[in-house]
Amino acid sequence: MNTPRALKYLLITATLACTTVLSGCGLPRMIDSDVQSFVGGEGAVTGVGYRFERLPSQQARSDQQESIEAMAEQALSEVGLHRDDKAPRYSAQVSVGVRTIAPPEQRRARAERSILRPDGVAVFMPPFGLVIEPPWYRHSVQLLLRDVGTSKVAFESTASFDGPWADSTRLLPVVMRAALRDYPNPPPGPRKVVIELPADGTPADE
Repeated sequence: MNTPRALKYLLITATLACTTVLSGCGLPRMIDSDVQSFVGGEGAVTGVGYRFERLPSQQARSDQQESIEAMAEQALSEVGLHRDDKAPRYSAQVSVGVRTIAPPEQRRARAERSILRPDGVAVFMPPFGLVIEPPWYRHSVQLLLRDVGTSKVAFESTASFDGPWADSTRLLPVVMRAALRDYPNPPPGPRKVVIELPADGTPADE
């Protein structure tokens, strides 16, 4: 394969990949989040109120945090908790993150091309040739419920989803729902939580 033809092939491949990513936003998607939840020693309950608490860093960006808390409020209402700023049972701290990561094939290739030095440090051996792949995105959620009266943690959960889509306003509410799956008695250990996201962006009822 000569150089111009190889370049043309790579450009076509990249274009098709990007088209697939963009068109995915107009189709139903199964969002499979990695979730791990923990319940405090005194257990967690439903049917009670909560208020949001913010870290200093979250107070500094109040507009952004209000949007995050609006997502959390919807997800919390679905598991039987309601917002009550005057007489809450729990305080709720919530944070989200979105970052770019390498696509799976690139990560696998990187692992396969790594060699272990005698001192135990892995060294990456760069591949020959040019590889063009669209990036992936990791959407993550952290949620903490603390008993207002005792300051003890009642419930803690983290969830993350890796995928080729960057429409965070649609994805983060789904990952938030996944973090609260099976509240107040989640199973122990890491698990996959799959929620369908229809084309209109509204998470499907299950």
